[in-house]
Amino acid sequence: MAESSNLKRRIFIRSIIVSVGLLLFSIAIAARIVYVQQVEGKEWKDRAENSRYRIIPATRGNIFSDDGSLLVTSVPEYRVGIDLSVTVRHAADSAHFFKNLDSLSIHLGKILKEPSSTIRRRIVQGRNNLLQVMAYNQAQTDTAKWETEPRYLSISPTPITYEKKKWLFEQTKWAVLRKATAEEKKKDKELERRVFRFRWMPLDSVKLFSTGLNFELVPNRDKPFGNTASRLLGRTDDSLVKDPQGSVVAVMRGATGIEKSFNGMLVGQEGHGWFENLRGSWRPINEEDSHHAVPGLDLYTTLNVNMQDVTEAALLKAVKRYKAKYGVAIVMETQTGEIKALANLHHTRDSTYVDDQNFAVNYRIAPGSTFKLATMMSVFEETKASPNDLVNTTGGQYLHLHDSNNRGYGIISLYGAFIRSSNTGMARTLVQYFGSKPNTFVDYLHKFHLADKLDFQVEVSRGNEKPEVHRPGDRLWSNKSLPTMAIGEELRISAMQMLAYYNAVANNGYWIQPIVVKTAKRGELVERDFTQTQRRDSQKICSERTLGIVKKMLEGVLEDANGTARSIAPLTYRIAGKTGTSIKFDGKKKTRLYYSSFAGYFPAEKPRYTIFVALDEPHNPETGMSAYGGTAAAPVFREIADKVRALDLQMHRTLRGKALLTSEWQNELGNAHPSDLRQIASGLGIPTNASGWDEAPRGSTRKVPNLKGMSLRDALYVLENRGYRVRYTGRGHVFAQSLEPGTDPVDKSIVLELK
Repeated sequence: MAESSNLKRRIFIRSIIVSVGLLLFSIAIAARIVYVQQVEGKEWKDRAENSRYRIIPATRGNIFSDDGSLLVTSVPEYRVGIDLSVTVRHAADSAHFFKNLDSLSIHLGKILKEPSSTIRRRIVQGRNNLLQVMAYNQAQTDTAKWETEPRYLSISPTPITYEKKKWLFEQTKWAVLRKATAEEKKKDKELERRVFRFRWMPLDSVKLFSTGLNFELVPNRDKPFGNTASRLLGRTDDSLVKDPQGSVVAVMRGATGIEKSFNGMLVGQEGHGWFENLRGSWRPINEEDSHHAVPGLDLYTTLNVNMQDVTEAALLKAVKRYKAKYGVAIVMETQTGEIKALANLHHTRDSTYVDDQNFAVNYRIAPGSTFKLATMMSVFEETKASPNDLVNTTGGQYLHLHDSNNRGYGIISLYGAFIRSSNTGMARTLVQYFGSKPNTFVDYLHKFHLADKLDFQVEVSRGNEKPEVHRPGDRLWSNKSLPTMAIGEELRISAMQMLAYYNAVANNGYWIQPIVVKTAKRGELVERDFTQTQRRDSQKICSERTLGIVKKMLEGVLEDANGTARSIAPLTYRIAGKTGTSIKFDGKKKTRLYYSSFAGYFPAEKPRYTIFVALDEPHNPETGMSAYGGTAAAPVFREIADKVRALDLQMHRTLRGKALLTSEWQNELGNAHPSDLRQIASGLGIPTNASGWDEAPRGSTRKVPNLKGMSLRDALYVLENRGYRVRYTGRGHVFAQSLEPGTDPVDKSIVLELK
C-alpha cells in the first residue's frame, strides 16, 4: 500500500515538472514571437520584401581573334528605375521624396544626358499617377474593379555603364531621416509640431531599397573593334525567362552569326536560389543552398583583325564606286582552311552599306565564269584532252549562249578559251565530252564538293544548306542544262562553297572544310578543338596531270596578254585566279545586270591565301553600264591581296644571312636615298662609295637619276616628276636604264629593263 502511494507521488511530481517545463517553453516561444514581431518585425519584413528565389543568368563567354584580341565580350549595364510605392507609404516618405528629388534629378541628368528638369517632371508625374490609382482603388468596395498600381517607373530606357553607376553613388548625397535631439524634442512638444529632420549621406552608404532606386542589370555585348566582322560575329537578343516566383528575367541568346551558332557554348549555365537585394545588387542568402551560375565558354576564332579591316575597307570602297547592291569578300588560309577575313556589305535605303546579312554563306547564286574551272577540270579528268586542243568559237554564239565578244575568237585552244572566258568555247567542249553522259559531269561536281553540303560553322538559313545543282531526271533539267552549266549558270552555289573549291586547287588538290571557330576554352583549358572534326579530304579532287593544267590556266588569266584579269597582275608576286560574270534573271527573262566575281590564290607558285570577291549588280562609274568581274571584282581582289601580303611577314624575302661585301649591300639597298645609305654605313662601320638611286641633287630636273635596284613604282614616281617619258620591259626591279645616270639628256625618253 505504501509502495503504491509513493509511486503515485513520484508520478504527480514528474507531471508537475513536465507541465512547468511546457509552460515555460510556451512562454519562451510566445516571448520570441512577440520580440520578432515588435522588435525585429520591420527588419524581417524588409528582408522578406527584398528576397526572392530567382534565376541568375550566367556570364556569356567571350569571342577572340586569332591572336587573342578581344572581339566580343559581356559588359554590365544598368537600367535605372524607381519603386514609387516607397515614396507614398507614410507622411515621412513624402517629405523624404521631395528632399532628395532635386539632387537625384541633377545627377541622373548628367549621366543620362537629359535635362534635370525633364527627369524631375517624369518622376513627379509617375508618382502622381500612382497616387491617383491608389485613391481610386481605396474608393472601390469591389476589389475586382481595382486597377494595377503603377509602382515601378523606368526613369530612362537608356542603360548606363558600371562606371556611371559608380559615379552616381559617389557623387549623389542622400537625405536620411534622423532622430531629434532632446532639445529638439522639447521644442517640438512646446510648439505642438511634427518636424522631419534629415542628415546627408553619400548614396553608397544608404540601403538602396529604402530609397526606392533600382538598377536592373541589362545584358549587353560589347565589341571593342566596333562593327568589324559584325554579321559574322553576330548579335544577341534578350530572351525573357520566368523565375519560380513568376518574375521575368532577361537572358541573352544568340540571334545571328557565331553568337547564334555557338549559343549553347557561350551561354553557360544559369544559377538559382534565394537572393536578397542589398544596395541594388542580388546576393545569395545562403551560399550552400544556392546554385551558382557557370560562365559560358570562350571562343577563339581564326579571324585576323588587321586582315578583316583591310578586306572591309577594300570592299566598301568598291561597292560605293560601282554602286553595287551588295558585296562579299572572303580571305582563307590555304593550308588550314581558316577564314582570316569575311565581309558582307549591302546597300540600305539610306544609301549606306552595312554588314548585317550573311551573303557569303546564306546566298546561293549562279557563280558565272568562275565555275568554268570545274568545267575544264571535269574534261581533263574524264578524257585525255589537252589544253592545246582546239575549239571553234567563230561567230560568238553556240545554241542560246553568247560570248562577250559578239564575233567570237575564232578557232582557239582550250587554254585560250579559258583565259578569255569564252562561253561558246566552254559549252562546246563540255557538250563534246559529256553530252552523252551528263550524269558523269554532275558526279564530278560532287567530287569537287560543289554539289554537297558545306556544313560551315556559322548558321545557314533553312533551304540554303546545299548547292542547287540539277541532274538528268530532275524537273528543271532540259536539253539546254548541260551547256548552260558549263558557263556557271542554271545552278546556284554560295560564295563560301566556291572559295573552298578554289582553295582545293591552291592546296595541291586537297579539299579542306572552311573553319572560323578554332577552339572553345574555359580559361586556358581547351574544352573543344574544332580542327579535330574539320573535314579534310585524304585524296585529291583531281589527278596531278589535271591539277597542273588548270593551275597554268588560272595563272594565264592574269599573265597572258589575252587574260581577262591581266590588268591586275602584280609585278612583285604572282596571282592565279578566274574572273566571273553571271547574267541575272528576272524570272525567266534576262536582265542587263551582272553578278561579278573573282576567285583566286597567291602567291601562285606556293599559295598561302585564297580569296573570293563578288559584287552584285555593279555599274561602271564611267559608262553606267553593268561591270564585268574583271572590271569590278578583280581590282578588289588585288587590293586585298596586296594588303594581306604586306601584313604577313612570312611572305616577305628576308635579308641574306651572310655578311655582305660593300658592293653587295649597296645593291641590296640600291633604292635608298644617299643620306640614308651613308647613315646605315656609318652605323654599321661599313665603307661605302655609293650615293643611292638619286645621284642628281634633289630638286634638279636636268640630271638623269640612278634608278638601278628601284621598284617600277618608285622609278616611275621619280621620272614622271622630272618630265620623263617612260617605257619598260620585263618585271621586277630596275636592272638597266637607257640613259646614263648623271648625264644631261637632250630627249627625255627613257627605257627601263626590269629583272
